[in-house]
Amino acid sequence: MKGFFDRYYQKCMKIGGGHFNLLLISLILLFIFRPYDRGTLYLAIWQLFLFAVFVAATLNCNHSKKTKIVASCIAVPALVFQWLNLIFNTKILALPFLFLTIVFVFIITGSIIKRVVLNARVKMETLIGVVCAYFMVAFGFSFAYFFVDLITPGSFYFANIDPTLITHSHYLSEMMYFSFVTLLCIGYGDILAIKDVAQTCAILEGIIGQFYIAILVSRLVAVYSFFEHKLHLVAHNPKDR
Repeated sequence: MKGFFDRYYQKCMKIGGGHFNLLLISLILLFIFRPYDRGTLYLAIWQLFLFAVFVAATLNCNHSKKTKIVASCIAVPALVFQWLNLIFNTKILALPFLFLTIVFVFIITGSIIKRVVLNARVKMETLIGVVCAYFMVAFGFSFAYFFVDLITPGSFYFANIDPTLITHSHYLSEMMYFSFVTLLCIGYGDILAIKDVAQTCAILEGIIGQFYIAILVSRLVAVYSFFEHKLHLVAHNPKDR
């Protein structure tokens, strides 16, 4: 399986965008094929994309060696708990999977953002890294919402469905939808955070979404403008070359 992802990664590198292409593709597919109640095969496909995200986020984003080791130590037990939960479908197995996944997602996101911010040049790879980190934040909070609701049931109000009558996979899908809506500050109102911890998480995600765009994008624009100005000066002053 590792060899398959390595070959896929090399193909992505040829397309352009560097180290983040495989992760971006996996994240987009993970969102598109959210785990609704559409049968075992559909759920298996989603699990494959989830596995691809774990692999790509750990091995193919040019992290430091320390980050890769820590991420691997978290990713392996998280996946084991998830696979066991697919068989036994119990809260006891779901909670450690969600907790470990939340920690994993935000460690990886922090590493990606650090690399993007410290990058002195704005390239396609940089922009793809920014998009990946944005997706990772949304997925991280979706798992966090599910974790909160398992600990304190009734943390969210659903206008169109009864959460007690749907499976864990369908519930996670709804939390993904709610997370992206919150991060984008759309707020349709069909799902509401009604308990303290859930509301705090929703507000925190909204703040992160606003500051992410305001701070990180402005940083990229500033770096791009600086180098464009330098190139302009070099072009008109050959002695500076």
